[in-house]
Amino acid sequence: MPTKRPIFLYSLLATLFVITLLYQAGYLPSFFRDEVTHCPFFFAESGSNRITFATAESEAYGIHDGDQLIAVNGVPYTGTGMLGHALRSATVGVPLAVTIVPKDSPAGAQRSIALPVTSFHLTFWGATSDLVVGFLLPAVSLLLGFWVAFRRPRDPLAWLLLALMMSFPHILQSFIVQGWAPGWREAGMLYELILEAAFPIIIFLFGRFFPEPFPGGGRYDKVWRALQWLCALPFAFLALGGVAVNVGGLSSYQSVAGLSAFLKSFDTAGQVFAYVLVGSFFSAMGIKLGLTQSPDARRRLRFLYWGAIAAFTPALVPTLYAKLQGKNASEVFPQWFMAVVIVPLLLFPLSLSYVIVVQKAMGVSVALRQGLQYTFARGGIRVLQLAAIGAVIVAGTTMAGNASHDRPQKTIVILVGITLYFTIRRLGDGLRTWVDRRFFRENYNAEHVLSELSEQVRSITESKSLLETVAARISETLHVPQVAVLLGGGGFYRPAFAMGYPSLPTVAFPSKAGTAMVLKSQKEPARVFLNDRDSWVYREQDISDDERGKLATLQSELLLPLAVRDKLLGFISLGPKRSEEPYTGSDVRLLKSVAAQTGLALENANLLQTVADEVAQRERLNREVEIAREVQERLFPQKLPTIQGLDYAGHCRPALGVGGDYYDFLALPHGNLGVAIGDVSGKGIAAALMMASLQASLRSEATRAPENLAAAVGNINRLVYEASSSNRYATFFYGQYDPARGRFDYVNAGHNPPILIHGFDGTSTVTRLEPGGTVIGLLEGAGYEQGTVLLRPGDVLVAFTDGISEAMNLQDEEWGEELLLDTIRGHRTASAQELLDCLFDAATRFAGAAPQHDDMTLVVMRAFAVERD
Repeated sequence: MPTKRPIFLYSLLATLFVITLLYQAGYLPSFFRDEVTHCPFFFAESGSNRITFATAESEAYGIHDGDQLIAVNGVPYTGTGMLGHALRSATVGVPLAVTIVPKDSPAGAQRSIALPVTSFHLTFWGATSDLVVGFLLPAVSLLLGFWVAFRRPRDPLAWLLLALMMSFPHILQSFIVQGWAPGWREAGMLYELILEAAFPIIIFLFGRFFPEPFPGGGRYDKVWRALQWLCALPFAFLALGGVAVNVGGLSSYQSVAGLSAFLKSFDTAGQVFAYVLVGSFFSAMGIKLGLTQSPDARRRLRFLYWGAIAAFTPALVPTLYAKLQGKNASEVFPQWFMAVVIVPLLLFPLSLSYVIVVQKAMGVSVALRQGLQYTFARGGIRVLQLAAIGAVIVAGTTMAGNASHDRPQKTIVILVGITLYFTIRRLGDGLRTWVDRRFFRENYNAEHVLSELSEQVRSITESKSLLETVAARISETLHVPQVAVLLGGGGFYRPAFAMGYPSLPTVAFPSKAGTAMVLKSQKEPARVFLNDRDSWVYREQDISDDERGKLATLQSELLLPLAVRDKLLGFISLGPKRSEEPYTGSDVRLLKSVAAQTGLALENANLLQTVADEVAQRERLNREVEIAREVQERLFPQKLPTIQGLDYAGHCRPALGVGGDYYDFLALPHGNLGVAIGDVSGKGIAAALMMASLQASLRSEATRAPENLAAAVGNINRLVYEASSSNRYATFFYGQYDPARGRFDYVNAGHNPPILIHGFDGTSTVTRLEPGGTVIGLLEGAGYEQGTVLLRPGDVLVAFTDGISEAMNLQDEEWGEELLLDTIRGHRTASAQELLDCLFDAATRFAGAAPQHDDMTLVVMRAFAVERD
C-alpha cells in the first residue's frame, strides 16, 4: 500500500523555509543599503557599554577598543540595537555624534566626537566580498540544504545537512541585523545567533554521521561519543548563554551585564571547544577515508575531504593569526586579501553538492541523465492537455459570442466549456501519474515492496521459483527492464535466469578473477560505470576488456552479490532504469537486503535440493538415517571462531544417528560471538529439515547483528512457524557475547535454563538463565524478553538439552541437574573441551547399560583473563 506522506515533516520544513526567506528578505536589502553611506565603524559588546571593535579609521577620530560608549547623537546609550540603528540611518553630510569615556581618562572625563558620514564608493574587492557573503554563499547553501530535506524528509541525515547549510553562511559575522526595527531585530538576531552558535556542533555531528556513522562500539565511535559529552555539550550551554546576552543586549546591555561577565571567564574554553568540534569534522572525514573499502565511497569522501580543506584553510589561517594578536582579521589584512580568502568558502557547499547530487552519497534521486523519452512522454501529455483546453476555450468563446444564439444556449455552452476544462485537466493529471508509475519513475511504494520481498524470499525453497520471483519483483518495482541472475558452477558464473533480453545472454564470468573476485572481496553492491575510466571496472587489473564487454552485453549498472559467509553463490545484474535515473543510496540499501536474503534462501534451497536428490537416489528405508545425519553434521559448526578471553566448545550426540538437537556458534561483527542451542520436536528427516530452517532463520537475523535479541527471536519464531507444520516446534536458546565488555545478552525460548557459575571458591554462585518466552514455531505472535549477565574471568556457562539432564539408568533414575553441577564443580581447572568430555562421560557412566533415549547436546563456555602486553 502507498507510503503516507510525512505531512508534519513537510510542514516543519515549510516553516523553516518561510523563516529563512523572511530573514533573507530583510538581510539583503539592509546589506546593500548599508553600502550607500559610509561612517567610521565601531561596535560595543552586548553586555556592557565597552567598545570592543574599532576600525583604524575610527581610531583616527579618537575611538579605541576599551572606551566606554555614553551616548549616540545625544541619546544615552542603552544597547547595541540603538547603535546599529544610528549607523544604519546615518545621513550623508550629517556627522554622527558620539560621546565616550576614553579608557585612559584619569577622571572618567567624557569626550564628544563627530564622525563624518560620506558617500560610499564600492571597490572591486568590496563588491566581491559582498557578493559572496551576502548572496552566493547563503544561496548555494540554502538551496542544497532545503532541496535534500525536501527529497528525503524522513532521513535524519538530510535534516542534519539542512542545519549545516543554514548555519554555514553565518560563520562570517555581520552587523546588519542590529539596525533593524525593534521586534524584527530581536527575531533576526535570535535566528542569526542560534545558527552561528550551532555551527561547530552541527559540523561535529555531520562528520560523525556522514555518510555513515562509525561502527557502534568501536574505537572511533567511543572517541566521538566522548567528544559529544566533553566538548559539544559544554559548548552548547556557553553558546546558549551567548545568544541570550546578544539578544538581550540589543535593547538593554544592563539587563544582561551579569550573565555577560560570567560568560567572559569561559571565553577561552568556548573558543577551544569550537575549534575542536570543527576540527573533528576533518578528522572524521580523514579516518573514514582510510577505513572505507568501496572505491566509489572512497572517491566521494576524498572529494569532500579535500574540498572542505580547500574551502576552510584560506580563511582559517589568517583568522587564527589575527586571534593570536588579539584582533579581527579585517584589522590585520587588507580588503583585497580578505576577499581572496573568503571566496574559497563557496567550495564547501559546492563540494557537498557534488558529492550528494552527482555522486549520490545520500541516495537523493535526481535525474541528471534522465532520458528524452520520459521528458517527451510527460511534456507531450501536458502539451496535449493545454491544446485541448485551449481548443475548448476558443470554441466556447466563439459559440458564446455568436449573435444567433440566445441567452440559454450561450449559458449551456459556457457550462459545457467549464465542465470540459476541468475534465481534461483531471484526465491529463491522471494520465501523467499513470505514465510515471507504469513506465518510468520509481514506484511510490518501492521501499515497502522491496522490504516485503526481502522477507518473502526466506520461505521460498525452490531455486527456479526464487530467482523468477526476485528478478520479476525488482524489475517491476524499480522499472528495470534488464535483470539477469548469474550462478556459479564449473568455475564460471553464468546466467540462470534473465528477463528483458531477446534470449538468455551467453556470457560467463570466471570465478577466480575479475568481477567475481571484486564482489567476493567487497561483499557490497557494485555500481558499474563503463564510461568512467576511474571506476573499479577499469582500475582492477584482473578485469579484462572481455569482461567489460560482457558487462556491456548485460547492460549492467548495478551488481548485487549473492553471498553466504565467504562463498559467492552468484550475483544479480541490473540494467538501467526506464527513466535512466541512477540507483539511489536507498535503492542500493534495500537491494542489498534483498540480495542477502536471496543468498541465504538460495543456499537453503540448494541444501534442501541436495537432500532431496540424495534421498531419491538412495534406498529410502535403508539410507534415511545416514542422509539426515550427513545433512545434520553440515549444519553444526565446522570451525570455531577465535574469541578473545573465551574458551568454548560444543557437541551433539544423537540418540539414533539423526536427532532434533541443534547448536551453533556465529562469528559476529566487532569480535562478538553468537551462541545457540535448541531441541526440535521429533526425530529423523523431518527434525533435520526443521533444524535447517531454524539455522537459516537464525543466521538471517544474526547477519544484521541485532541489539534487540527479543525482537530477533520473535522474527525467528514467525519464520519457523510459517515454514513448519502445526505440530512442529523447538525449544531454543540464543545469546550474544561481547568480549570487550564481558556482557552476555540472551533470550530463552522454552529451553532448559543454561547454568552460569560465578567462581569456584566457597562463595561461588549459580545463576540459571531463564528470561525469554515460549517455544518457537508454536505460536505465531509470541513475545519474548531479553536477559543480560556478565561473564567474569573464571566463570563457566553450561547450556544443555534435556537429553543430558534426563539421562536415565536401568532403574529409570534421572541423572539430574544437581549431579551435573557437582561434575562441573569437580573439574574446576578443566578447559571447555575437557569439561564437555567429562560431562558426557559422567552422564554415560550414570546411564550404564541403559540405551540412550534422547539426543544429548552440550555447549560449554569458560571466561578467562586476557594477558595484556
